[in-house]
Amino acid sequence: MRLWPQRFKHQLGLMFALLLLLALGLLGGFTAWQQTARGRDSVEAQAQMLAASLGASSTNLVVTDSLDALEAQALAYAGLANVRQITLLDTKARSLTQVQRLPGQAPAAVFNSALSDIPAPAQAAAHTQTSPDGSRLIAWHPLQSGDQLLAWVRVDYDLTEQQQQARAIWRNTAFVAIAAIALCYGLLMSFLRRPLACLDEARLFAVELSDDLGRAPMELQGPLEFVQLQRALNETSVLLQQHLILLQDSMETHQAQSRQLAAQNDQLGAIFANSPDGLLTFNRAGKVEFANQAFLRLADLREDEVLGQDDLGLDAKLRERALDASEFAGLAASFGPAKQVLTLRGDRPRVLAISGRQTTASAVSLVLYVRDETQQHELDRMKSEFLSLAAHELRTPMASIFGFVELLINREFSDAKRIDLLNRIHRQSKLMINILNELLDLARIEARGAADFKFEPFELSELVADAIKDFNPPAGREPPQVTLPSYAMPVTVDRQKMQQVLINTLSNAYKYSPGGEAVSIGFRVDEPPEGRRHFGVEVRDRGVGLSPEHLARMGERFFRADTSGHIPGTGLGVSLVKELLDLMGGRLQIDSELGQGTCVTLWL
Repeated sequence: MRLWPQRFKHQLGLMFALLLLLALGLLGGFTAWQQTARGRDSVEAQAQMLAASLGASSTNLVVTDSLDALEAQALAYAGLANVRQITLLDTKARSLTQVQRLPGQAPAAVFNSALSDIPAPAQAAAHTQTSPDGSRLIAWHPLQSGDQLLAWVRVDYDLTEQQQQARAIWRNTAFVAIAAIALCYGLLMSFLRRPLACLDEARLFAVELSDDLGRAPMELQGPLEFVQLQRALNETSVLLQQHLILLQDSMETHQAQSRQLAAQNDQLGAIFANSPDGLLTFNRAGKVEFANQAFLRLADLREDEVLGQDDLGLDAKLRERALDASEFAGLAASFGPAKQVLTLRGDRPRVLAISGRQTTASAVSLVLYVRDETQQHELDRMKSEFLSLAAHELRTPMASIFGFVELLINREFSDAKRIDLLNRIHRQSKLMINILNELLDLARIEARGAADFKFEPFELSELVADAIKDFNPPAGREPPQVTLPSYAMPVTVDRQKMQQVLINTLSNAYKYSPGGEAVSIGFRVDEPPEGRRHFGVEVRDRGVGLSPEHLARMGERFFRADTSGHIPGTGLGVSLVKELLDLMGGRLQIDSELGQGTCVTLWL
């Protein structure tokens, strides 16, 4: 609980009241002390005079031992105002006579009454003293004959009247103080009303400076200090308005820049986070400060293994995962003019191209770029293999054609022999055309996708029957055995592309059944609990089959399960079938077991 008021006017009033109360208290105390001192001096003079008079008149009575006359004289003196008790004592402090007057009663002699605890003086000299309770003034006067002490006169004088006068002075002082405080407080508040109103108006003006930009200047009426306060507040208001306008412009500019910077940060963050290439930065202390998810994924590292590492520590972690660490020149060489290549071990080795740049930024010293070139290396390998394979596959029929044509030019043959040579030239030319067509089909798919496809609804069994009619089995081989479905199988495909898929699949089935094993065609249906039904054409052979390693790579371009050269082909047939099915919304499923044959299912 706060005893000190919060408002200035109440603080000022309370302080003024305290000061006034202190001043009047000091004045009243001084007056009471002065009046009490004067009254005490008067009472002491009266008491001493009374004791001296009684002593003078009682000396002979004491000498003659006239106790009755002494008592009568004491009773006479006890009738005086403010006398409470008169006692005459011998030199041994024994009472000769004692008269006491109680309030409202006549003086009376007291017998066998216990005397006060104040003993008789040791020296024969008149003096006064106050009783322990402060209610009486005791005056002592000696009775002497020459130098001989005969007795003591003790007069107890009542001080109650003086005490009442002192209390009355304090009472009057308190009343005057209260009246003066109330009057002065009212006058002070009346005097402060206008200045406080000016201060309150100045306070409201200061509070509203931030809101009332167009407010008129404040006008205060009062002493010079208030005029100066008015001038200072008005000048402050103008300056604050100017500063506020500048601050608002600055804040709008800052907010616009912050929004632009945030948008750029979001764009950069999205680019870094979604970039397929790895990105890593080093701070000026040479420690890794940032690594995007692509880098962690490509390097097969966790974020806590990368952040805070220097180039040597990161180089060591990359070498631990390298297929052949001796082929990697190190991260330091990556910041040179040529990029470094690092091959990481795994089920399928990953080839990373690493290059770095030095920067002049204040927070970034080095930037490391990591690009996954596994596919590019694989394509280069596959292209090399294809060029070798294509050269081999094309050279064989070309050599045959060249040799047969040269024979026909330089030698004469019978009609039967000439026709046989021409048929051989035709077969070899047809093989070359098939190889070139497969290459052109893949190039066309890569360039245009399904843009050239013409999708139409067909019955799947009818498409298969038409493909079988157009398919010519190898010489001496039986046509495929077909098991027709008992229900309709409607599909939406490009007729020509579907015919190509079926014929390529049948060709592979016969090609990889060199022992003359039968080829069969069946139909399947897949009805998942949710989603659309899929219909499948199942082409099964009982030929050489595939190993699990070869089965996993089926569909890769230029991959051939047979590398002996006994079975012709470029390794493009299955990949062409897979890509055509993908463009028509289907999928390719291959099940095979080495030495037991292969089952190819074309799902649509």
